[in-house]
Amino acid sequence: MEKSRTPSAAANNRPIILGAIVIVGIVIVGTAAIIHRVRQLATEHQVTAIAANPPEQAGNFTIGERVPDFPLTRLDGTETTLNALLDGDHYVVINFHHPDCPCAQNCGRLVAEMMEENGDDLHVVGILPTGEDDPRVMRAIDQQYNRGIVTFPVYFDKDRSLRELFGAERTPEVWLLDKDGSIAYYGAPESTLFPGASDHRFLLREAVEALRAGEKPEFTTFMAIGCPID
Repeated sequence: MEKSRTPSAAANNRPIILGAIVIVGIVIVGTAAIIHRVRQLATEHQVTAIAANPPEQAGNFTIGERVPDFPLTRLDGTETTLNALLDGDHYVVINFHHPDCPCAQNCGRLVAEMMEENGDDLHVVGILPTGEDDPRVMRAIDQQYNRGIVTFPVYFDKDRSLRELFGAERTPEVWLLDKDGSIAYYGAPESTLFPGASDHRFLLREAVEALRAGEKPEFTTFMAIGCPID
């Protein structure tokens, strides 16, 4: 008689092995799909976050952007450059100023007080965006120097190139640069046009003090609210 055949152990285990291979394959494919979807969602979230939190505008620049070098010519003919002022030891305030603007005069007084109290690490650059060599305006600037309203150097933007570079629209309108030349604060130096008001804040000074403390200013932008530049 012919003996009955007994299945070998390998034959008995073959379905189990095949099943395990199939399961492992499913797990690998599923894991790859999950990873791909997670990456896709992360990318979508990043794009959404960027769209929801665009860089803060600072005129023609953005907060954190480094301002390129440019030449400066003072009213007396003295010349310098932005990079010469950015020596690694000083913060730089770019302040568009006009002697006929009462808002700019208020800012000038506050800046003068700030510089007198603690201005060793500050360079303030006043920019006169008239676009013309007006003797009357020059005399008004001299009078403000004499009265202590303006104590910072004022540079003449004769061809309006600086106004176009920064996108300045009002006086006063300020850009505060950190010691690396990046914009840390932009806009109105004050929170209101009324210095004696209970809600008045000298935002420019607050921003400078924050940088000195190694912190980010509470406000990095505040809409310029001074006199329109003609």
